[in-house]
Amino acid sequence: MSNTKDNPSLKQLSKTPYADEYTTDFTEKVKKDVNNYIAYGREEQIAKVFKILLNTRKNSPTLIGDAGVGKSAIVEGICAEIALAKEGKNRVRIPDEFKDIRIRSLELSSIINEKDGENALSRLKKIVEEMSLYKKENILFIDEVHTIMGSGSDGALDIGNALKPALARGEIYFISATTYEEFTIIEEDAAMERRLNPIYINEPSRIEALEIISKVKNKNEKEHFISYEKEALEAAVDFSIRYMADKQLPDKAIDLIDEAGSAAYYEERDKVTIRDIAQLIHEKKGIPVETILRISRHEPVNYEEEIKKVVKGQDHAVTQVCQILRKSATGMKDTGSPASILFMGTTGTGKTELAKQVAKVYFGDENAFLRLDMSEYSEEDAPSALIGDRANGKKGILTEFGKTKPYSVILLDEMEKAHKSVNNLLLGLLDAGRLKNADGRLINFKECIIIGTTNAGHQTIRDKFRISGGFGALSQQENKAFMKNLHKDLALDFTPEMINRWNSIIVMNMLSEDVIYEITDSRVRVKEQEWLRDHNIIVQYLDDENKENREGIYQYLKNIGTDELNGARPLARAIETVLTNPISDQLYYIQREDAEKLKATITLSGQPPKHEPDQSGRYSVVDRRIVNVKLEKMDGNMNLQVS
Repeated sequence: MSNTKDNPSLKQLSKTPYADEYTTDFTEKVKKDVNNYIAYGREEQIAKVFKILLNTRKNSPTLIGDAGVGKSAIVEGICAEIALAKEGKNRVRIPDEFKDIRIRSLELSSIINEKDGENALSRLKKIVEEMSLYKKENILFIDEVHTIMGSGSDGALDIGNALKPALARGEIYFISATTYEEFTIIEEDAAMERRLNPIYINEPSRIEALEIISKVKNKNEKEHFISYEKEALEAAVDFSIRYMADKQLPDKAIDLIDEAGSAAYYEERDKVTIRDIAQLIHEKKGIPVETILRISRHEPVNYEEEIKKVVKGQDHAVTQVCQILRKSATGMKDTGSPASILFMGTTGTGKTELAKQVAKVYFGDENAFLRLDMSEYSEEDAPSALIGDRANGKKGILTEFGKTKPYSVILLDEMEKAHKSVNNLLLGLLDAGRLKNADGRLINFKECIIIGTTNAGHQTIRDKFRISGGFGALSQQENKAFMKNLHKDLALDFTPEMINRWNSIIVMNMLSEDVIYEITDSRVRVKEQEWLRDHNIIVQYLDDENKENREGIYQYLKNIGTDELNGARPLARAIETVLTNPISDQLYYIQREDAEKLKATITLSGQPPKHEPDQSGRYSVVDRRIVNVKLEKMDGNMNLQVS
């Protein structure tokens, strides 16, 4: 904006005093540094603007596109082309009518101040009058043009009505910009909608975005005395495409190189590297830097090997899951929806644990995980807990998580217990990878992995497992018949639409005796590592004859901590009750130095377990043995000392 307001004599001399005072002259701004305003990759859209301006009817182009795609940059690019044309360097043909024209940008906030007694509507009319009188010299530009519609009533600001006559008669050149969603506000006013001619602006391609930021980085390098590695520029585009799906190119890539350049300058470094870009993504999205860099280097991870360290007895399920992970990692999955898997199986077979391990090995972060107990969403109004409730200001647990952690695993546990209104809501999540929160904002879940679990079909699964001993070795024909029966079971709890939304339905094995032993061994050893790391405690397992008896303890824990109905779910509680609680009780009373080592002796005594009938006559294992835990100090030679 000019200084005519501060200098009344200039206001009197100017042909367009109101436009000078209340608009920004884009042409003048761009002229000072033309090369930084060239809209690379937007030549077609710039030419389209000129063609519409030359129309005899409907000659007001409106740039429509998502925030951040560069709508304002295109208008600045028009100014750059006009400036370049004077030197014969323009890349887009400039019609003679526009070779000496100025583009003036009006922000509504600039005309609202009424301190001098003149209201905004009066100012606007005078600006339009000046644009009309000197049409050949000026183009009026309003960004976020939807704000002019119905912005006032009863004599208050209503810019839309003030502009309509001038637009209808073609008295002014007018360019505007808005988003897809907000253009619908304009469409509600048929008279205004008829005056505007849409030009739809999509994101630039990867190559176009690279060209754009290569020009932007030149300015940053001059200002901050730094340089950008080629890898860093490519990462700014590629990482922003992959990890910032809620924003648009080129803005999101420009933001990354700008922030990385500022950080390098502040830290007195002379170079921006790919790690700097990865660090910014980590700060914005919470994804570990090394995970980002590993994916960018296309370093393969043996997902099966990592997951099988924890998840036991489910090799076929792990293999199917890892195929889906590799498809996502290579970008070969459907980009319009998230990867989605429904786990079917009886209780305690490792469905939740497998979902947790997916978060750990694929996203590199155990915390990139949200478990929703769907039994808590069994009421008709439950969707508001997931997406928020604007009336009471509550945020939605699902949409807030998706907003802050768009790269994560979302576990929908025991889906059959959710209200049908919740499942209807989730159809959109599974299909399009998007949900609207209570504020109407679209939250992107396309890079999440959605995992559902259900106990539906548990009897069918139990019967088949008793016959087959596992589902990984079923023939194609057997599996087809088995899945057909399971689909019938699913149909009792879910609509066909919900069943068909899942990319894959995976059936978990029940747990054999050997697998339960493996699980027990794995969980106990994790506890032992924690006790040693945190408390300097080592563990010894004995029988009542002082012989090594780790296997006996495992068998005891298996007998009291697992059963056919609940699988291995009670096992963690059994380990806490039998081992952790007695050790912690005794640790509380032991006085020692921090570095002193302790030894926990776990002794199992009593008669071997027996198979006994219950009240229904069904036989089960009854284990009446007793476990004794004794925690003692140790000397430097690792010999026991009685405490």
